[in-house]
Amino acid sequence: MTDLTVDDVRARLSTAIREAGSQKLFAARAGVSAAYVNDIIHGRRAPGERVLAAIAVQRVERFVSLRGQS
Repeated sequence: MTDLTVDDVRARLSTAIREAGSQKLFAARAGVSAAYVNDIIHGRRAPGERVLAAIAVQRVERFVSLRGQS
């Protein structure tokens, strides 16, 4: 498992779109709208579970202590 930034996720999405042939084809395969995919690419919306699943990424929430070990 590798930590990814939002930019990394967008880059993976862009690659998947190129491999699919277009945003419209990728969106159809992922079960979302092409407008939604476009919004993700341009940073207007966060990728949801369907898009993340289509690019083999999982969102994980983390909490980190700013103090010593507790």
